[in-house]
Amino acid sequence: MIEFLGDFVMDYNFNLEHPFFFTNNDYSTDTSIKYQVSLPFNWHEVMNNDEWVYQYPIGKFVERQGWKIHISSEYNSSHELLQDVAKICHEMRIPFKHLSTEDKFIMRNGKLVSRGFSGKFITCYPNQNELESVLQRLESALKQYNGPYILSDKRWDEAPIYLRYGVFRPSRDDEKKVAIDELIVGDEVVKDERLPVFKIPKGIVPPDFLNKWLDKKDKKQGDFPFIIDNAIRFSNSGGIYNAKLKEDGKKIILKEARPYTGLGFDGTYSSERLASECKALKILNEWSETPKIYWYGKIWEHTFLGIEHMKGVPLNRWVTNNFPLYEVVDKTKDYLLRVSKIVEKLIDLTNKFHSENVYHQDLHLGNILVKDEDEISIIDWEQAVFSNDEKVVHKVAAPGFRAWRETLPSEIDWYGIRQIAHYLYMPLVTTSDLTYNYVSQTRIEGKKLFESLDYTREHIDYVESLLSYLDSKCPQIENISRKKVLKPMHEIRTIESEQDIQDFIIKLLRGFTLTYGQWRKEFQSRFFPVHYYGLNFNQGIAFSDLAILWSYQQLAKKVKNFKFDDYYEIRTQVINEAVNNFKKSSFSGLFDGKIGTIWLIYELGEIDRAVELFTTHFIEIFENSQNKNLYSGQAGILLVGLYFLSKGEIDNKLGEEILIRLREYTLNYIENPETFCKVGASDVQSNDPYENFGGLLYGHAGVAWLFGEAYKLTGESIYKNGLELAVDKELVAYKVDSNNSLQYSQGHRLLPYLATGSAGLLLLINRNKEILSSKYLKYLTSLERATDVVFCVLPGLFNGFCGLEVANNIYSDIDDNFSGQKKLIEQLYRYLCVIEEGFVIAGDNGLKITTDIASGFAGVAIGLVSIMDNKLTILPQI
Repeated sequence: MIEFLGDFVMDYNFNLEHPFFFTNNDYSTDTSIKYQVSLPFNWHEVMNNDEWVYQYPIGKFVERQGWKIHISSEYNSSHELLQDVAKICHEMRIPFKHLSTEDKFIMRNGKLVSRGFSGKFITCYPNQNELESVLQRLESALKQYNGPYILSDKRWDEAPIYLRYGVFRPSRDDEKKVAIDELIVGDEVVKDERLPVFKIPKGIVPPDFLNKWLDKKDKKQGDFPFIIDNAIRFSNSGGIYNAKLKEDGKKIILKEARPYTGLGFDGTYSSERLASECKALKILNEWSETPKIYWYGKIWEHTFLGIEHMKGVPLNRWVTNNFPLYEVVDKTKDYLLRVSKIVEKLIDLTNKFHSENVYHQDLHLGNILVKDEDEISIIDWEQAVFSNDEKVVHKVAAPGFRAWRETLPSEIDWYGIRQIAHYLYMPLVTTSDLTYNYVSQTRIEGKKLFESLDYTREHIDYVESLLSYLDSKCPQIENISRKKVLKPMHEIRTIESEQDIQDFIIKLLRGFTLTYGQWRKEFQSRFFPVHYYGLNFNQGIAFSDLAILWSYQQLAKKVKNFKFDDYYEIRTQVINEAVNNFKKSSFSGLFDGKIGTIWLIYELGEIDRAVELFTTHFIEIFENSQNKNLYSGQAGILLVGLYFLSKGEIDNKLGEEILIRLREYTLNYIENPETFCKVGASDVQSNDPYENFGGLLYGHAGVAWLFGEAYKLTGESIYKNGLELAVDKELVAYKVDSNNSLQYSQGHRLLPYLATGSAGLLLLINRNKEILSSKYLKYLTSLERATDVVFCVLPGLFNGFCGLEVANNIYSDIDDNFSGQKKLIEQLYRYLCVIEEGFVIAGDNGLKITTDIASGFAGVAIGLVSIMDNKLTILPQI
C-alpha cells in the first residue's frame, strides 16, 4: 500500500510473483510454516495484518507507550524460542506479538529489509512496573539462544533481548489524540523514530534500574585493524566500505557481515555467504581478474573481509558511456570490436574458474568491472558454490539474468555470460524474465541497428558468432510455465505503407484485449494492469483505467471500420467506477487525481457529467492542491479550467473565478518561481513522479505550458512574461553533452525524456514558437539532437522512446507525418512481445506487461495518435 513519507514521497509496496503483472502485496498466499502458540482461556488473539499475530490478556490496562522488549532469533531455533517467550508472557500477563510465518521471518531478516525494522521477531509490551521482572525472567530463559542485533535498540544482556522506548498502541478516546507514530512527553508531542540506531526520545526519564544498563557498553573484542574512509552502502547484513589497512595503509574494499542477518530463503546467512566469497577468492588468488584477499576474520560478533580495490567501472555504465545512442557521434565504429574482446575475456575467465570448481552464480553487468584498455575483472563472489554435481535453483539474480529452470551451477554461469553478451549487442535483457528466449529478438534488432550504422560485416558477424556460441552453452528448455503464451518476435518487420500501420495498430489493440481478458479473470480491483507506480492510483491521466480506455478509443478510431465489440459497456463501467470513487481520492492533479478524471470523462464524450463534476468541485480541488506543477498540482488544475472555459462549457461566474485564480497563480510565480518548482539540477536520480521536480510534467516547463495556453486564450502579456520566465528557470537545470545535445541534469545522468527532459522542453518551445522571443528558438537544434536517438532503454511515453519520437514529430510544419509513424513503430518492435495474433508491451523496466499511459500500451497508443494528429494529445490545449 502507499504510505506518505513526507510531501508527496511515496513508498511503493508491490508484488512480483504474478507471471505477467505487477500486483499489490496482498496478491500472493503465504504457504510457509506458521508460528503458533497456545491461547490461555482469558486471553485473546488477533491478526491486524498478515505479518503479525497479537496476543493480550483480556481486560488488562496497557500503557500507551513505554519500553518495548524486542526479541530476535536465529531461524533454526525460532519456534522453540517463541514457545519459551509465550510461556513467560502468559504467566506474567504481558501482551506480545510475533511474526506469523517463516516466510515473514525470512523477509524480516533479509539483506534488503530496512535496518530500522530488521531482526524483530517478538515484541513484548510490559507496563513500566513490570519491566524489570519480565526482563529478568526472559534473560534467564533465553540465554542459550542466538539472534541478530536489532539496530534500533540496545541489547539487555547476553540473550537476544533488546529495548527501545516507543508507542505500544493507538490513543484511546479519553487520551490525548496523537498519531500512532507520535509519543506524548509531558505537554509535548515527539516523533517515535524508528532509526537503525538506539536513541532515547527527548524528555523520557528511564526508571532507575535501567540507568546502569544504559551506561554499560556492549562487549567488543579485538583491535580494529582498518581505518574506514567512507561507506559505499549499507544493508541489513552490514556495510561495504572504502577502507585502509592500519598496518601498511593499503586501500581495500571492506565487507561486513552481521551475525544472523541477510537470511535467504535457502536458510543461509550473510556471514556464510561472506565465507563462500572468501573461499572462492582464495582458490582464485593467483588471478589478476579477481580481488586479492588482504584480511578475513571476526571482530566482536561481526565477520569482515578485506579485499583488493579493483579498478574500473561497472559494465552497465561502460555500455552507457560507449553504446552508439546517436548516429552522428558514432564516428570510430569500434564499439563491436571492443565488445568482442570483452566477451572473449568473459568466456575465457568463466572456463578458467570452472576448471577450479568455482561457480559464481550471480554474473550480471554490475559484477563485471571494465578498466583502461577494456580489461575486465569479476567481483562479488558471495553466491559462489564449489560443486557442479547437482542441479540447483538459481537463487539470486539481477533482473533479466535468472536462469529459467533448475539447472547445473555451470549452466547458471553461462546463462549470465550469455545475457551479458546479448546486452552488449542490444541493451535490452530485462524482459528475458517475462518472455523465454527474448534475446533472440534483441539479437535481430542489434544486427539491424549496427547494419544501419554502417558497421563492418566482419565485426557484426564475429559478434554474432560469439552470441551463437554462448546460446549453445545454454540448453533450450521446454517452457511449461504460464509465460509460454508470450513469445519473442523472430522476424524483421518494416513499415512501408499506411496499411502496414493499420495492421500494427490492429495487433496492438488485439494484444491489449487479450491482456484485459487475462487481468479481469484474476483481478477485480481495477480494469487494467499498470506499472507499480500506479497500482494505488485510479484517477488522472498517468495510470487510471479511464485514461487507458480513452487511449484505446483514440487509437481504435484510427482503424478503418474497427469493431468496438464490448467497448461501450466497459466504458460505462469504467466511468461509473471513476465517479463513484471520485470523492475517495486525496489527489487533485491532472495526472494523478480528480481534475484529470474530469477531463478524461469529458474527452470520452460524457460532456454533461464532466461539466457537472467540474462546476461542483473545481474550487475545492484547487484549494486542496498543495503542489504547483502540471502533474499533480495547480498548473494542471488551472489548465483544465482554461480548457473548459475555451469550450464555453461553464458559466461566467465560474469562468471569472478561474481567471482570477490564474492571475494570482501567475503573479505569485513571477515573484517567487523557486517556490513553485526546484530551480536547477536535481540531486535525486529517479523516474518516480513524486521524486521529480523538473521537466514538462514536474517542473517549470509544465508551468510554462499553462502560461502559453493562457496567453493563447486571453492575449494578456502577463502570461507571455510568465511563459518566458518559466522557460528560463527550466533551462537552468539543463547541460550540453559531448554530442552538443541539451539535456536535463538529474543526479549522475542527463535525461532527454518527455516527462523530465529535452523532449518535454522541445514540445513546449515548438508549441509556443509563435509567442516566444527568438532567443528561445536557438535551443531547438540542441534539444532535437538530444531526442534523435537510435536506441532507448525504455519504450514508454513518459520516460522512453515513444515520448522522444512524439517530440521529434509534432508541432511541425511537415504535412506528411508518415516517416514519424514509421520510425516509432519499427523501433517499438524491439520491446514488444507476441501474444496470439497481438502485441503486448513490457512497460518501463521490462519486467511485466503494463497498459498505462506513463509506461505501457496506452502511452504508445496515445503517442502514435499524437504523431498522426500533430499535437500532444495527453495535454488539454486551447
